[in-house]
Amino acid sequence: MRLARAARRLGTRDPNEVLGRFLDRAFDLPLGDRSYGNNALLPGSLPLEHSFSEVSPNALRFDFEPFGHDTAPVTRRQECSREMRRAVNQVFGAPALAWFDKRSEAFRGGTLPGTAKFGAWFGAAFDEDGMNEAKVYYELGQDQLGDLPPNLQQAARVAMSMLPGLTPIFTSIACGRQHGGQRVYLYHRGDLKLLDLEPLMNKLGVGAQLPSLLQAIGLVLGGRFVLPDGSVILGLRDTSRGIELKLDILLPYVPDPPQEMHGLIQMLLAQRPDSQRAFRQWTQAMTPDGYAGPGRMSVVSARVRPNLGSRLTVYFRPVGYDQAPNRTRPGDFVDHRAMVTP
Repeated sequence: MRLARAARRLGTRDPNEVLGRFLDRAFDLPLGDRSYGNNALLPGSLPLEHSFSEVSPNALRFDFEPFGHDTAPVTRRQECSREMRRAVNQVFGAPALAWFDKRSEAFRGGTLPGTAKFGAWFGAAFDEDGMNEAKVYYELGQDQLGDLPPNLQQAARVAMSMLPGLTPIFTSIACGRQHGGQRVYLYHRGDLKLLDLEPLMNKLGVGAQLPSLLQAIGLVLGGRFVLPDGSVILGLRDTSRGIELKLDILLPYVPDPPQEMHGLIQMLLAQRPDSQRAFRQWTQAMTPDGYAGPGRMSVVSARVRPNLGSRLTVYFRPVGYDQAPNRTRPGDFVDHRAMVTP
């Protein structure tokens, strides 16, 4: 299986040791079946996404939308919650499970609106010692902002008051070996000038990191500082050091992204040689035999914290799942991904 081979190349534990049965049930159709394309995570493709993150550079990270399009969003939410509880209890133990149950109760059992598109997604990360994080993304109803923890709820309301184009769409709840965390994601309607983030970032306590964010996004996007309608999701997470702001750029909604984006990412990471080296190693490990790269980029993301300048995460629609490899097939680093939009 591809995930097992990727784990061997990266030097991590095989995800199938913990999630094998869930993955088998989640993808029970033959690879290449066109039914897989009808999903909210990666429309038109297998709903499985790999990512490289500077904050966990040596991990095998992936997110997926389990089960087919015939599965009701509420059923998918129940299944993701059940699997999350099982995996957390097995790997991290009863205290972590109790924390997750308390934090996720409102989202596991709340009513989903009739307009719900996916219900829930599942994510995980593995390193050399095994699973280091499990995560569920819960689709939010318009009235569920009040179910967030107080600090996160306040940050979201501040963001929505200062950028009226924002609306909450989902929240993620993650459990790791040492701690857990929750993030709320807000979709932005309309064009967004990156400089318009300055008042919000100042209010959230990360204003000093605006130059770092501008440098990262401006370089990777080839000098673009205005993000078009439909291309922005803002993530907010409460940490022990303050609010973390994460800017996700959905590349399918960016017209004419730089063809040399992979090289621009390398140029940015050259400022942090350890990250650049890790990204090269990750790219090599995640590239299947017969292909020139790990897949097509779907999302480029930059996060900042009060004590941390911009750090990059790059998401890929992996190659090799839809058809047999062709050794003359060129690598392509510009993706088509349509995230959930309200």
